[in-house]
Amino acid sequence: MVVIKVAIISDIHGNSIALEEVLKDAKLNGVDEYIFSGDLVNDLPFGNKTLEIVKNTTDKVLKGNKEQYLIEFEQEKYNWSNIQFKNTKFMYEELTEENRAYIRNLPHCMEISYEGVNLLVAHGSPKSVEELLNQWNTELIEKYVNELQADALIFGHTHEKMWYKEINGKLVLNAGCTGVSPYYIGKAEYVILTINNGKIENIDLRLVDYDIELVKQKIIESGILNEDKVLMNLTFCGMNGNGLARHNFFKEAKMLQLERYGKWYQDEAKGIYKYFKLYDDDIWLGLARKYDDFFVF
Repeated sequence: MVVIKVAIISDIHGNSIALEEVLKDAKLNGVDEYIFSGDLVNDLPFGNKTLEIVKNTTDKVLKGNKEQYLIEFEQEKYNWSNIQFKNTKFMYEELTEENRAYIRNLPHCMEISYEGVNLLVAHGSPKSVEELLNQWNTELIEKYVNELQADALIFGHTHEKMWYKEINGKLVLNAGCTGVSPYYIGKAEYVILTINNGKIENIDLRLVDYDIELVKQKIIESGILNEDKVLMNLTFCGMNGNGLARHNFFKEAKMLQLERYGKWYQDEAKGIYKYFKLYDDDIWLGLARKYDDFFVF
């Protein structure tokens, strides 16, 4: 029986610099196959570079909610004036038409077999790119495990630290966050599965260093800060050890928006844009002043 090493890479969020370091680490560790489980782009403004790397690595690629934002933005022709939304417009306009077409055609879920081991890979859950399978939500996870025909359920999306557990003989694996993990400073998460003799023999949770100062410089050079510094600062908080500040910012923004309107989305929002929390500019900018000590741009 052939021994196969499979790298699971999730939630790059356009961080091509982190991705390059992960692929170097994977090569050094003898990885044979690669799976990308969504949120390839959007947040950091290096979408084209990221997608070129992904496309040249494997065809086992899923879309995440971040790709779905861009797809539905294109379909619905949104033209909201909110400062926050300008980030999504910038990301969409940055992508080449070839790369836009590429993300349009990505599946949200995929079953992949290696030497008799069947993996069901999703971004959020088998049902949706936006559904969160948090580690604490055992009832929801067990629901999917009870329906699972494959040997393992693999996903990302939650930005929790990498974790795995066995439930009823099935592996459940959250592959973490490669591009903007909120628990570290300049470290990328990914997972290597070793498959041997028809079973998963080893699960290696990998942490890889990347040059966070280079990312910072590339953000400045990209021009995205001319559109909205707030969201880019919040994204960078997810890379420089201030992930809690980012979490609290959005928690407060949601509370203030709900107090004002009873909902956090625009009246004309459709599809995933009811999940994309778009806040009024005065809430957005007011909280930016409050959290200014955490911002670097």
